[in-house]
Amino acid sequence: MEELNIHYWSHGPHYQFRDSIVFITWRVAGTLPAHILELFQQLKATETERDTIWDLEKIQAENARLFRLYQEYDQELAHWQTPGFFLNDAALASILTQAFHFYNGKKYELHAYCVMSNHVHLLIRALRRENGEYYLIADLIRGLKRYTAHELNKLWGKSGQFWDDYYFDRIIRDEHNYFAVVEYILNNPVKAGLASKRELWRDSYFDSRYLRDR
Repeated sequence: MEELNIHYWSHGPHYQFRDSIVFITWRVAGTLPAHILELFQQLKATETERDTIWDLEKIQAENARLFRLYQEYDQELAHWQTPGFFLNDAALASILTQAFHFYNGKKYELHAYCVMSNHVHLLIRALRRENGEYYLIADLIRGLKRYTAHELNKLWGKSGQFWDDYYFDRIIRDEHNYFAVVEYILNNPVKAGLASKRELWRDSYFDSRYLRDR
């Protein structure tokens, strides 16, 4: 098993095995309705993490528990109306999707993504640097959020915080989990009532090469 990297944020640790595929979600900054905020606070509560940091099986069990809670949170989030704009406006979505593709094959493998009206889903695997070390997921996400926030604010003629500080991330455990997450990402617009078929959603992507590799 590859070495485990752990990066602490205010809501708890993010885990990354060097070669792990990671599912990531982040959302637009703003005041959440009370029922969504309650789910969000539960997601931030990671009471067992201090004792399970180095136990892979317990980390995986915790991943599964939190992902079930996350699905409920994500379903609620999909119906939250962000005042004034939607990330799926063509110009905004283009900034995001171009940014996701820019480092594909350079810093990470881009497996899948979906841009929703107020949040994004991303599935990536970090690649190695020239020195043999893997890029850190935390650094990759920080860079994507920083760049896209700057470009989105510039498009709107605004400044200040665009993305919420928090992001949700979970390690893909196995092949079954991988395809379950891919299906979840691609079907998200359909479940939210935004598209009748996932193929009709412009702002999503899956690299079909990974179907042949698995």
